[in-house]
Amino acid sequence: MTVGPPDALDVHRRNAGLTKGELWLRYFALGGMSTEFQLDAYLYGATQPSPHDHDVIAHALNERFVERGGNPPVPYLMDATGV
Repeated sequence: MTVGPPDALDVHRRNAGLTKGELWLRYFALGGMSTEFQLDAYLYGATQPSPHDHDVIAHALNERFVERGGNPPVPYLMDATGV
């Protein structure tokens, strides 16, 4: 299941002011297990992250938005599916 267009995560990454490398480090620090190359593929919409990976990426992005004084705009799959 996708949330938004295939590159929505990359749009959020750019809005958060993070490089791809910075996002990958945050994602990895939160327990993400995909490689930086795999994360690039998710961001470009070339492949779909697992629901777990999507939510870890979303969490990393949302933490950044909160650090910058904003509200977390990236939806979690759990929220979208009602699970």
